[in-house]
Amino acid sequence: MRVLRYGRWTTTFDRFLGVDRVVFRAPDGSTVTRPTFDHQPAELVYDHHGYEDTIANGEVVTAVRFTPTMVGVYHYRAMRSDEVVEEGTLTCDSSDHPGFVQVSERDPRYFALSNGDAFCPIGLCLCAPPRYPLPQGMAHFLTSEDTATLGTAEYRRWFRALEAAGANFARLWLSNPCFEPETEVAGELDLARFARLDRIIELARQHGIRLKLCLEHFRTFEPGSPFSKVLRHPEDGRSPASMDEWFTEPTWQDLWLRKVGAYIARYGDDPTVMAWELWNEIDCCATSSWEIQRSWTRRMLRTIKAMAPQQLVTNSLGSFDDEHKQALQDDFHMEEMDFQQVHRYLDQGAPWRICTVDPVAFSVDAVLRARRPDRPVILAETGAVNDRHTGPFRYYRADYRGILLHDTTFPAFFAGAAGTGQIWHWDRYVDEKHLWHAFRPFADLVAGIALDAEAFRPIDLSTEDAWILGLLGRTHLLLWVRNRADSWHAVLRDEVAPAALAPQDVDLTPLGVTDGTIESYAPWHDDTVGAALDGGTLHLPAVQYAAMVRIRRKEAVT
Repeated sequence: MRVLRYGRWTTTFDRFLGVDRVVFRAPDGSTVTRPTFDHQPAELVYDHHGYEDTIANGEVVTAVRFTPTMVGVYHYRAMRSDEVVEEGTLTCDSSDHPGFVQVSERDPRYFALSNGDAFCPIGLCLCAPPRYPLPQGMAHFLTSEDTATLGTAEYRRWFRALEAAGANFARLWLSNPCFEPETEVAGELDLARFARLDRIIELARQHGIRLKLCLEHFRTFEPGSPFSKVLRHPEDGRSPASMDEWFTEPTWQDLWLRKVGAYIARYGDDPTVMAWELWNEIDCCATSSWEIQRSWTRRMLRTIKAMAPQQLVTNSLGSFDDEHKQALQDDFHMEEMDFQQVHRYLDQGAPWRICTVDPVAFSVDAVLRARRPDRPVILAETGAVNDRHTGPFRYYRADYRGILLHDTTFPAFFAGAAGTGQIWHWDRYVDEKHLWHAFRPFADLVAGIALDAEAFRPIDLSTEDAWILGLLGRTHLLLWVRNRADSWHAVLRDEVAPAALAPQDVDLTPLGVTDGTIESYAPWHDDTVGAALDGGTLHLPAVQYAAMVRIRRKEAVT
């Protein structure tokens, strides 16, 4: 049997053999042990509407998945307790796959790949496919409680669009109804439901997309909330009396780790999975004390890292829209966290004024407040909402150019984030307005640059008329220029077309940039960007909307 380096090798065993793990001995003599799992063969089927369903197909078998990281011959032993049930070999051939996403050893503010290449996550949240209500009967307009989805077909289209635009990252919620394998009985899994996630991860692999998998998002056991969860104990049928009980009682934690173990057995050493995220906005859970979530986060980050050591682990807090939340952000700077995350939205009802007006300003501020010198930071959830998150922003419908996408996606990187901001409204905005192409200019801007070798420091050369944010590095200067007049409130709300920025000269000599090769990128095709560098002066032409500029410094700094 042959498999490419960083490819996926899968084999199955009859369940009666009782194989519980497989030990792989690498060509250098080191060993890796992978747990087995119960696998229900299943197929995805589609009706004439295009709605997807999962149908079990065949008997449950024992399976193991493995990713070889060294070229050469691997020997494996399938184990039942201390007994060897089966032995064999597989040959790993060389490939150009760059490996796992890691925190860079050269500069821990950025990501790198196993082969040493830098990795800049460019993408967005794609947490779940839309669900469509089904009719109650033959009467018009009446809907039932049942819903249907196009399922993995949505991801095939989304991943194809991301790849075409140079993007490479997406976030999934495993606890959404499309993917959740756990029934209402804690720890009880509907094995056929893993078929969708299997398919999506394979699609991501084909299109070069790395995934962050978020394990949970529920916040309460009280009925009536959209974040409520129904859960019963498998032995006595009781439900957790509170979130406090669920987070702290070993019985519930053991049952939860049974589900987590099933995920990690399937995807735990897969380089397509960049990271495991414990919870969406864990501070929003209805506990009696933040200390409960804080202690649980630290414990589970360690636990899951031990289960999946080649993948990253992280967690998230709710939207950073109140000054009082700074203490939580600071408290979240945990040693166990592989990278830091911050969420922030344009929300005109937010208590903190900075969140109510300008996405550029709040993105920069969020990164500055959340960043740390020893970990990457990501603006991991962003976008625009009606007051207090009562729905997607009302001006999305008018935003055919992607003004809000641009201003929530790119500023964070130039403030020192390790990747783009990751917008939330993938279906109601990005997909409906077909804005996938917006990632391409940024992907071209950073292509081929070893971000973690530059020792970048953020700079701000902004004027009254333009945002000019940049990263100054050893060999490159990256700049983002944005016409302040092209704002959502002027263009979308007030319907005022922006006047173009006048041509301007920017003195770069104080930055030590006097000469170099320059490339310019226009985020919108109707902008013509032909920047030039002469004797340390950057000449910017009239810019209608925005520009991205990349200068390869002639006087590289050591």
